[in-house]
Amino acid sequence: MRHTLLPAGKGQSDYEIRGIVSKGFQLESKGHRIFWENIGDPVQKGMKIPAWMKEVIHHEIDNDSSYAYCESKGVPSTRQFLADKTNSYGGTQITADDITFFNGLGDAIARVYGLLDPTARILMPSPTYPAHSGVELSRTGKPLIQYRLDPDNNWMPDIGEIRSQVESNPDITAILIINPDNPTGTLFPEYVLQEICDIAEEFGLFIICDEIYENLIYDGKMTRLCEVAGNKVPAIVMKGISKEFPWPGSRCGWVEYYNRSADAEFDAFCRRVDHVKMTEVCSTTLPQLVIPAMMTHPEYPQWLKTVNTQLKNRMDKVRLVLGDIPGFTITSGGGAFYVTVQTNCCDMNYSVPYQRLTDEQLDTIRSWMKPQSAADYKLVYYLLCVYGVCVVPLSGFATKECGFRFTLLEQDESTFNEILNRLQLALSQWVSVPKPVPAHAESSELSMAVTT
Repeated sequence: MRHTLLPAGKGQSDYEIRGIVSKGFQLESKGHRIFWENIGDPVQKGMKIPAWMKEVIHHEIDNDSSYAYCESKGVPSTRQFLADKTNSYGGTQITADDITFFNGLGDAIARVYGLLDPTARILMPSPTYPAHSGVELSRTGKPLIQYRLDPDNNWMPDIGEIRSQVESNPDITAILIINPDNPTGTLFPEYVLQEICDIAEEFGLFIICDEIYENLIYDGKMTRLCEVAGNKVPAIVMKGISKEFPWPGSRCGWVEYYNRSADAEFDAFCRRVDHVKMTEVCSTTLPQLVIPAMMTHPEYPQWLKTVNTQLKNRMDKVRLVLGDIPGFTITSGGGAFYVTVQTNCCDMNYSVPYQRLTDEQLDTIRSWMKPQSAADYKLVYYLLCVYGVCVVPLSGFATKECGFRFTLLEQDESTFNEILNRLQLALSQWVSVPKPVPAHAESSELSMAVTT
C-alpha cells in the first residue's frame, strides 16, 4: 500500500469467544460432534421465543413506522419508558434526553471509548469482557490498567487496590464495572458499588457500568448503579435486550447518562457522543418500538422468573457434577448465565493424560498451540479436541487467572447432562497425571509451547 494502514503501536486484540469457533469447525468437518459453549446466545442453545413475544413484534411489524428512521437518540416514547423505569428505583433520576440507543452494546462501547481523549485511561476489572478490553487496547495501544477480581473471594474486587490504581495512575478517567459480571456472574453488593462511587467522586472520575444482565438474577440481589450513584457521580450505564428477551440478533442496546449536571466536562462528552451518533442517522427502529409493550406484558415477569429458575437449577447441577474435582474451583456469582472454572496456572505445567490421546489429537492440539498462548489454552484445546466441548479460556478475558468459561444455556436436558459428564471426565483425567512433561517427550507427548 502507498501508506501504512495500521496505527503504530496499536496491537491487535483477540476475541477468543469467537476465535475458537474456527477450531471447532475444523473438527466438525471431520465428523466430530461439537458442543458449542463459547458464546452467550440463548437462541442458539435452543431457547424458544414464546408466542406472546412474537405477537408483540408482529404488531409492530404491521406498523409502517417500524420501517422508518427514528430520532437519532432513539424512539422518544421508548426512551421515556426506560427513564421512568430507572427512576422507579428511587435513586439517580434521569430524563428521556439522558438515553441514547445504539446497535448493540458493542456499538455503544466502541463509540463511547473511541471518543475519549487518547490520553484518558479506563480502569478495568480483571477478568473483563473482551468488548471492553479490546476497544481499550486498540484505542490506547498500551497495556490495560486493571483491578483484580479475586477468585478466592467470589470474584470480589479489593477496594484498596482500586484506590491505589487511581492514585498512582493520574490518566485514569473512568472506572468500569460489569454487574452482573461477565465471565464470573458475580453480583456486586451495594456497599462495593458505593465504595467505588465514593472513589470516583473523590478523584473526579466517571463510572462506566455494564448492566446488560440486570434482570438475569437467579441467586442474590441485583443492585443497580442508579441506586447508589446519588446526584453527584457522573456515569454511563449500558443496557440492552439481547439476553433477557432473548433477541441477540436485534443488536439493540442503549446508554443512560447519570448526573450530567454534576460535571460540565462530562456533560459535554455525553453531548459529543450524541452528536457523533447522528452521523449514522439512528439505530434500528423495530426493536426499540417493542420494548415498552414487551416489558409491560402480563407474561413478562413470569418469563423472567422461569428463565432464572432454569438457570439456578442448571447451576445447582453444575456444582453437583463438577464441584468436587480436585484442582478446579467452580464459581458463579448468581447473575448472568455463565460458569467460571478456575484453576492454578501452575497446574497447566502438568501433562494431560497422553495415554488416552490419539496421535491425531496430539498433532491437532500441538498445531493449535502458539508460543504466545496463555497457559489455559492447553486445557481448553484439550477439552475441544478430545471431548468436543468448545469453551473459552479464562485468559481470553484479559486476566492472568487460568481456567475457562462455559454457559448455562443448553435447553435440552440430556445434552446439558452430556456436556457436564464430558467435562467431569476430562477434568478428572487432567489432574490424574500430576507430573511435568519430560523434556525428552516431544515426539510422543504434547509440547507445551505456552507462556505462563
